[in-house]
Amino acid sequence: MKAMILAAGFGKRLGHLTQNTPKPLIQVKGKALIDYHLEKLIKSGFETVVINLHYLGEQIEEHITSNFSGKIKIIFSHEKEILGTCGGISNAINHFGNDDFLVLNADIFSDIDYVYFKKFKAPTIFAVKNDNNGDFSIENEKVIVHGEKNFTWTGFSIINSSFFQGMETKYSHYWEDLMMHLAAEGKVVADIPNINWYDVGIKDTLDFLNSE
Repeated sequence: MKAMILAAGFGKRLGHLTQNTPKPLIQVKGKALIDYHLEKLIKSGFETVVINLHYLGEQIEEHITSNFSGKIKIIFSHEKEILGTCGGISNAINHFGNDDFLVLNADIFSDIDYVYFKKFKAPTIFAVKNDNNGDFSIENEKVIVHGEKNFTWTGFSIINSSFFQGMETKYSHYWEDLMMHLAAEGKVVADIPNINWYDVGIKDTLDFLNSE
């Protein structure tokens, strides 16, 4: 199975911390955030990882090439202009053929074993309970875009290139411009893994993890 790590963003929510360091290289418990993802992908037997790059992308590419070459096939998808989460996937879609693949945000941290994702089919979103500020609700294992919105997308999903057919490669959002529409048609499966999960794009969360 292949995977794509979304790593092109500016990391603006982290303020001065990402002025000279791209968010995927921010240290969490003494290790670059993206290293956790790559180590788990390798351990779980993923054969290829595609990583999109834009903001300070040369730092990310140098770090990964120095530390992970020969351990997993790595493909860098460079974006001259940032394309957003959906546009970034669309720009790299030819690397995935007809097989389902895992997509994950670079700025998440969890204790899940990535082998877990291999049993799911596209399109699947992985969610955690969030009664305060969720993204969607879930009924009969399907994502519902209208309702009390008591679940949050973890940044993990399974998708297939077929869902990008006819889509123009331009700046667009994975949720608003693709997954939300598929969910409205009743096509997106929701899974709720039993995990500890953190959005490291938020400074308070980063501080919490590094204080443990």
